Amino acid sequence: MRYLSYVLLIFVIAGCSTGKKALKQGDYDTAVNQAINRLKSNDDSKKASATLKKAYAYSLEIHKSNISALENSVDPYKWDKIVREYEILDSQYDQIQRCPGCRKYVPNATSVERELQEAKGDAALVRYDMGMAAMQDKERRDKAIEAHKHFVAASNYIPRFKDTEYLKEEALYYATLRVVVEPIPSPSKALKLNQDFFYNKVMEYLHRGSISTYVQFYTPEESKAQKLEWVDHVINMEFERFALGALNSRTYVEDVSRDSVVLSTQNGEKVYGTVKAKLKVNEKSITGSGLLDFQVKDLERNRIVTQEKFPSQYEWKVSWATFTGDERALSQEQKDMVKSVELDIPRPQRMFEEFAEPLYQQVVDKLYYYYREY
Repeated sequence: MRYLSYVLLIFVIAGCSTGKKALKQGDYDTAVNQAINRLKSNDDSKKASATLKKAYAYSLEIHKSNISALENSVDPYKWDKIVREYEILDSQYDQIQRCPGCRKYVPNATSVERELQEAKGDAALVRYDMGMAAMQDKERRDKAIEAHKHFVAASNYIPRFKDTEYLKEEALYYATLRVVVEPIPSPSKALKLNQDFFYNKVMEYLHRGSISTYVQFYTPEESKAQKLEWVDHVINMEFERFALGALNSRTYVEDVSRDSVVLSTQNGEKVYGTVKAKLKVNEKSITGSGLLDFQVKDLERNRIVTQEKFPSQYEWKVSWATFTGDERALSQEQKDMVKSVELDIPRPQRMFEEFAEPLYQQVVDKLYYYYREY
């Protein structure tokens, strides 16, 4: 409750700000935004109106100065930066026009819509040319990625700019790292285990496409169906030395007692004493353990580029009990054991699935951190 009140207080303070503090600190853009927000709720705020007049004038002056300097610079990305400068001014103008109280104090706000669109056109053209230059060496994956990013930027500035839609697809084709994930062999022929659930779950994660724009994962069947011209990496996973340990069983007897228990009532007074019981506990347990070998092979270099062995272990355990004596001597846990019954040992497939469950997260983490920068 205190945390919620603190958060609400922050929002109230932020909403009540007139921008005066930001103005004094030279943060004119923030001052403009805060003054506008204040005037939307209180168009008679003297502090906010005075702040808006000064801050907007300073902001306009600084951004136009920045634009002038950028136009004369040799920075190849200067038009991206000019667009950002104009977007700030365009946003300020739009907010002022939508705020009746603001228009009263800044009646001559400057529209830069035409200049912004022209700058976007220049930025799109520069990015398009950069993309075309990179495409000259498109069979180099790093150049194809570079080209794709330029074409995406160009189309963000001007939708469907020239033939960027086609070029984005072509660049992405050469930029994509193609990875085939081989099926996992059976971990134990003797136990007749099915590992397909694990492979399918990993492929489901990979098909979401959340690791990288420039990496695609395929099953061997998908690779053949799509007639891939080439494959860059092959991932192999194999469960090693999965085994079930021997069944462990034990029985032990425990004397238990509890003090200060009401035994009876005499002459209206409670009589306290100690109650006792003898608890016979039965336990059965079995453990499944092993490793998952994970490796990635680079086909062009014909070598393993990363390999890791992930360990896992699962213990199944059941306890049940009987007792003689006074039940009040038992703890709640002991009472629960008395209510329990002996269970059959799980089948090998269930033991294997429980053993494999924590391995899934280890595998997808490995895949994510290895391929996210590709």
